[in-house]
Amino acid sequence: MQTKFDQPIPDLPSLEPGVTLLESTKPGPLQTLVVDHVLLERESAWWIDTFGHAQTEPLSEIAPSRRALDRINVARAFTGYQHNTLCKRLLGDDSYSGNDVDTDVVGLIVAPALDGFYRDDEMGEQGQPLFMQSLAKLAAAARRYDCPVLVSRTRDDEFTAPIDRLVNQRLECESTQNGPRFTGEEFETLVYPLGDGWVQTTIAFWNHILEKRKPIYPKAIGPGSIREVA
Repeated sequence: MQTKFDQPIPDLPSLEPGVTLLESTKPGPLQTLVVDHVLLERESAWWIDTFGHAQTEPLSEIAPSRRALDRINVARAFTGYQHNTLCKRLLGDDSYSGNDVDTDVVGLIVAPALDGFYRDDEMGEQGQPLFMQSLAKLAAAARRYDCPVLVSRTRDDEFTAPIDRLVNQRLECESTQNGPRFTGEEFETLVYPLGDGWVQTTIAFWNHILEKRKPIYPKAIGPGSIREVA
């Protein structure tokens, strides 16, 4: 049995210019917000990836059409040093974008699990200052491009406290007995009912929500896949 939504088109939070912190470590909510923004605004997303959040298969399963993925440019970091370098390159290093991508049309920056690599033992005493430097670079990029920067963190503790001082918007994807919902200071969705056979942490569930939102998306762009840029 398919889920029946009380509202014809499920509501999702809009990502506004500035730094948005998504308080969720579950698979699906962050990817859903990225794909929804790309489809609505028809802008390019720049994704500094950690821990495989930007894998092609889950993103293609969430997106109502693979065409949306053509606007997602992914640079993958595997250490804190690499992550810090990629954050710096957002502010002017041409080698980050490659020869065929114009950084002047950045519409969204994504940095999930922002603190993850900086906690590694190999970072030593450099972990915290480099993390704060990367966070400052992302905030500067939000101002330079006048675009949303969507971040998440692995833990809410003293290490990530600097994020709280920089964010312009805070969203939480809350699990309820009847289904998930997004909440924020100025935003609260209705619960997305689960119905029979749905689990709120599955990719298929979030794909169903985006499928329901297809009527409000502009005409899709041509087919493609996420673009690896670093």
